[in-house]
Amino acid sequence: MFVKILNEVADQINRDYPGRQHAHLFVAINIWCKKLDLNKNETDYINNISRGDEVTELGDYLDEEWKFNFLSRRSKLYDLEVWNVIKRKDENIKFIVLIAFAITAICYFIYKLDKPKQKQTNPIKETITSSNNPSFTVQNSSDKTLPQPPTSIITKQFLVLVVSHEQAGFLELLQAKEPIDFKDGESLYEITKYLWVGSETEYSKIKANISDYSVAKGAESEYDIYLVSIELNQADKGFNSNVDKLDRYDAFHKLADFAVNVTVSPRLQMEAYENIGVYSR
Repeated sequence: MFVKILNEVADQINRDYPGRQHAHLFVAINIWCKKLDLNKNETDYINNISRGDEVTELGDYLDEEWKFNFLSRRSKLYDLEVWNVIKRKDENIKFIVLIAFAITAICYFIYKLDKPKQKQTNPIKETITSSNNPSFTVQNSSDKTLPQPPTSIITKQFLVLVVSHEQAGFLELLQAKEPIDFKDGESLYEITKYLWVGSETEYSKIKANISDYSVAKGAESEYDIYLVSIELNQADKGFNSNVDKLDRYDAFHKLADFAVNVTVSPRLQMEAYENIGVYSR
């Protein structure tokens, strides 16, 4: 049964993520989380740990060991049943999928161990949560109700992507099919040239000037672009400037979880994004 699922994960990566070897380990971890039916908190925890330097270095090390030992038939594990299945075809991708399963299992075990500690080390948070119940009253020595902590305000975030006019067909389908799914996030990652993320106030200034750069019919240029504006229900550091490629890739991969609304601009002159403050994908 395990070998069958392993093959399914490997086949999915070969089918949906061809040529993206740098991201195969992290994609496989996400697929294993879904196969194991883990909830969002568990999946996010595992993704955070798996993006750490230690896991990245482990993946690189095991990949090198695979190439030197396993493929040269020096590994003691070569004759085990699971490896006999792996070695028949697509050895490298299946080995990565097996590594991803091991990392997922270890991170899940750590999550289960760490969860009770989080509850113990955050008694104030639990007290504040309980105090939101109208029937719960906290009193001090003077028998006066303590003031409630101020309610935090959630600010909308807007993501703006700069995309070539050549992607007009895809963008038309994207806007028509809302909500977007994780494959759309992957596709947007591939076609995005530049991006920007900021508050609703900052975005309103960008939106107000977009029409100034609309391309008149007959005046099209090969450099024309579209601005894809995506309202997010929460921020993700992976969309910020100066992040590594894996964090950026992961943010786009999870975009479907954050996207509330997608708007595609009319065809625009390339000057439309010059004063926005965009940065390279």
